[in-house]
Amino acid sequence: MFDTRRRYSLRHNFNGYNERICNYMSRLNDYSKALFDLQQRRGAALQSDYKSLEKCIRNVEDYLYYNYIRTESKDFDNIFNSISNKVSQIAVLPPWQRGIYGKTDVETMTIWINPNMSYKGSLTGEQRMKLYMAHELGHAVNDCWIKKAEEYANKLIQSYHWKKDDAQLIYDGFCMLDEAITQNRAENFIYGSLIIGRPDLIPVSMTGRHPMFGGESYRTNFDYYGELQEPASMFARTLRGIGKERNLEKALNLLSQRALSPTFFDNILNEYERDGQMDAFFQQLTCMGYLRRAAYANFGYYDSDTNARYLDWSKGYLDMLKSMNPALVDPREPLDDTWNR
Repeated sequence: MFDTRRRYSLRHNFNGYNERICNYMSRLNDYSKALFDLQQRRGAALQSDYKSLEKCIRNVEDYLYYNYIRTESKDFDNIFNSISNKVSQIAVLPPWQRGIYGKTDVETMTIWINPNMSYKGSLTGEQRMKLYMAHELGHAVNDCWIKKAEEYANKLIQSYHWKKDDAQLIYDGFCMLDEAITQNRAENFIYGSLIIGRPDLIPVSMTGRHPMFGGESYRTNFDYYGELQEPASMFARTLRGIGKERNLEKALNLLSQRALSPTFFDNILNEYERDGQMDAFFQQLTCMGYLRRAAYANFGYYDSDTNARYLDWSKGYLDMLKSMNPALVDPREPLDDTWNR
């Protein structure tokens, strides 16, 4: 048993937020360590995992502080409120599930992290554990607009009589943005915390019987989900205020900043509706939805036949997205009543 009665001691100064964040971190610490004790008794955690759990809990405070000193107050309010309302405990993945880096259980409001990550690129295993804590926390921040995308997909089915899978692809397209945005923010967080620049983009290609994009290379500096970096960056440049940015990395950073707003989905929809570009909106999101499915197929999410099908289709849908993109890049300034809320 671990003593969970001591109040959590903050390492960072959040000024006017100190009391609220300390209270949240104290609850998170208590619930996480109580769950760890239960996991140990059930043989789902090792004693050696305890130090990793403590580091994961500290990583939550580090993530909050990173955003506190770098974002506007309204964005930080959304970040903190989203995390404190949707993440109640941190847990280590059981040894038999450590083939993945992390996951979030929405029902129990638990983030599960692999404590046994290996060195990769310029990051140690411990730093990569911190990276994927930030990735999962990013999903909590984006959850408000992902739910709006889901509601919109249901509306397409109910009010406009879309086929279920067609509407699902629109939702999956926004889920693709969610994965790319959370990974991009997490990469910025870990390298910003280390006070070193992110690595340069490098060409990467997949191999195997059914390689994504037919084995053609793509450029990325993501630790994972690199195949989604370029599609998300291209979509970003179709939005006013981002389209004038030629550098795809910077365009994705701008999109990631906008996605801190709970009205992110509404703002995109409003912009496309006002420009009369809904057909292009649906076509892009459909392609992006298929690419998200292919990314999941790449780590065996579906049955073998479905995995192969989505991976085989991935090059065609990426090519389709690339062919549409130049005509949709929008160099205009943002709509004041949309993006300046």
